[in-house]
Amino acid sequence: MKKVTSTDVARLAGVSQATVSMVLNNKIGPSFSEETKNRVLDAARQLGYVLPAQNITAMDRNLIAVFIPTLSNPYYTQLTSAIEKYALTQGYKILLCNTSRNKEYEAYYLDYFSKSRFAGIIFTFIPSYPQLVEQLSLSVPIVLIGEKNEDLTIPSIELNNVKAGIIMGEYLLSLKHTHFAFFSTPLNNVSLARRQRLEGLKYALKEAGYEKNLYIFSDSHLDESDSSSTPYEYEIGYTLTTQFLSAGNPATALMGVNDMTALGIIGCLSDNGFSVPQDYSVCGFDNIFVSNVSIPSITTIEHHLHLRAQAAVDMILSKQPKQEKKGSSARIAPQVNKIEYDPQLLIRSSTGPCREALSGSRAHEKNTAY
Repeated sequence: MKKVTSTDVARLAGVSQATVSMVLNNKIGPSFSEETKNRVLDAARQLGYVLPAQNITAMDRNLIAVFIPTLSNPYYTQLTSAIEKYALTQGYKILLCNTSRNKEYEAYYLDYFSKSRFAGIIFTFIPSYPQLVEQLSLSVPIVLIGEKNEDLTIPSIELNNVKAGIIMGEYLLSLKHTHFAFFSTPLNNVSLARRQRLEGLKYALKEAGYEKNLYIFSDSHLDESDSSSTPYEYEIGYTLTTQFLSAGNPATALMGVNDMTALGIIGCLSDNGFSVPQDYSVCGFDNIFVSNVSIPSITTIEHHLHLRAQAAVDMILSKQPKQEKKGSSARIAPQVNKIEYDPQLLIRSSTGPCREALSGSRAHEKNTAY
């Protein structure tokens, strides 16, 4: 089937091709009567004519697309809010693209942006199509907020998640815990941060001689469709803790891969009659808002979201492509940039001394009392 052109629209409307171009693109120029405008618009609708995406609106140049994997985790809500707040101060707006970890959605958005004049794209997760993203990054600035594979060359704003796991492990060891459990959504390539946090925890326990006392509970499938009324990661924390309790596991220090998972752990423990931190210490990562207002408040890792969001926007704006010559395609010089922030431990009321250590200490005090 022959592709409809602006010439076809002009012929049907009985006007010049230049008139069609100016009317459909809302260009400033001669004043056209409403009758002429309507004839052009009606002809375009009748023929099914579609404007090239790059000519849709000049406002696209002031939009930054933000790709997120889910709306159920407040971490992404806070991160998106931080990006938007700072972008507005720089004269830019954001377009939120929730993929729900669906590759088809992600591919659709990437295809659309490849035909548009957006200011840039911020990924908050590892792209499912790295080659396509790298090709697109030659003409559109793209930044990743999060960890990336070594072979992915787009700039990234990262947190040292291995160090975060080490810090949390060392802290729990300082509380005299000797048995540990790690609860996580799938430990696959979808999120390097999950594996890196576990790697850091393993390192800390190995250094202390407790590496064999680590128990890993991980979900085997991924479903972040946002269709359930219960957030996915909360549900995973709750379900895995049910398995943990059923197994009679000896661990007293329980680490959620993030704060939402930690909330699920606490919810399950509470429903089964256990107290936190008297019976179990629980901690997470991300420092989402609810982790500070929950009861008990959750010991977690600060991610410096506002600083990382600002850095990502600044990087996008610093890489705006420049037109070399009239009619030539704008290109961005290939660069590999990485900014990494150090994690910060936030100690709250969900963690405390190991119950066995406390019991032993109290028994010793009782035996030595006069």
